[in-house]
Amino acid sequence: MWTCPKCATKVDPSFEVCWACGTTREGVEDPTFVSADAVGPDESPLEVDLPDGENSQPEPTTSIDDLVEAYLALDLVQARFVADQLNEQGILAVPDTHDMHESLGSMSSLPRVWVRAVDLARAKAWLDAYDQKYKAEHTEPDRA
Repeated sequence: MWTCPKCATKVDPSFEVCWACGTTREGVEDPTFVSADAVGPDESPLEVDLPDGENSQPEPTTSIDDLVEAYLALDLVQARFVADQLNEQGILAVPDTHDMHESLGSMSSLPRVWVRAVDLARAKAWLDAYDQKYKAEHTEPDRA
């Protein structure tokens, strides 16, 4: 830590100027310095630079009321995997973050994956194909 020669504020050594007044360790003042407290929040709209001239405005956020259950997973790992795969398909999906079966004991409540109601049909189509592939890979062939 170093002490500002102008205002005596303790300043982290990674800073070259005092965060309170803009003075250097050597006592040189920056006449254009304005503290963050004096400026206030930025009122400009948020813009995001996206490639290929896509819409630069962020999508509106989805409230929890807009989400519907799309999939009942075997465990948290599968719920996270399925949600990640749906997101890669452009379908906003979120998994449960904890297993209610572990929390509530004998009650059976496996982790779920949630999607927006407007995406449910697309999600179900992808999930049906996923289930068929999963079952084919995880069932043993009949032995005669």
